[in-house]
Amino acid sequence: MKRIYLLVFMMVAAIGLKAQTIQNQEFTKANFYYNESRYDTALVIYEKILNEGYVSVPLLYNIGNTYFKLRNYPMAILHYEKALKIDPTNEDTRHNLAIANALITDKIEPMPVFFLTKWWRSTGNLMSANGWTKTSLELFGLLLVLVFLYITARTKGVRKTTFFSSIIVLILLVCSSIFSYQKHKYLNERNEAIVMTPTITVKSSPSASGVDLFVLHEGSKVEIIDNADKWDKIKIADGSVGWMPSTASIKY
Repeated sequence: MKRIYLLVFMMVAAIGLKAQTIQNQEFTKANFYYNESRYDTALVIYEKILNEGYVSVPLLYNIGNTYFKLRNYPMAILHYEKALKIDPTNEDTRHNLAIANALITDKIEPMPVFFLTKWWRSTGNLMSANGWTKTSLELFGLLLVLVFLYITARTKGVRKTTFFSSIIVLILLVCSSIFSYQKHKYLNERNEAIVMTPTITVKSSPSASGVDLFVLHEGSKVEIIDNADKWDKIKIADGSVGWMPSTASIKY
């Protein structure tokens, strides 16, 4: 029976390795076409890889760059935002996103953020979800070591040092775990979107007969806070809220 399990495991591993190899070959091929300025061809291959379920920051970043070269700035912004959702520390993606945002119509000034909230968000963005998870595990291991040293310590000085060190590590562990949870939760949510319609009028209610509130253009980022009957209730960076058709944007 053990041999059967081992054989099945080896077969699954071999299939996974082969799929990974094919993905890498396709990615290399798409990069070649991109470097040759054959952006349409590169995009077809990049999106084929994406549609097969392979998602990574380099892939999303390259798709964003390809759309940018094709002057499809809303789709470029969408893929840059997707990449940053996975890894908010990627400076190249942040740089290119800023350039793409400068080329769209809407320049929305964000609302002032309370400094503690801003600090908490900035700290959370220092690492990806996996990075915070790894840090949490490392801190947990360190905490166990400190607890062991505290229990086995024979002198008052060592016990005092390990006790206060354990308190500090425990606080860091709690914060790290919260960041990890928030990041993983954020990855699984689809409550942000990029407007894809050239011009859309945001309404006061989920109906075409609603009062006109403001106008958005393609490429603008919105937060989805509710939905009803093919309409999304959205909020933009300056705090304005309204309703627009669900078909006017792509969620991520």
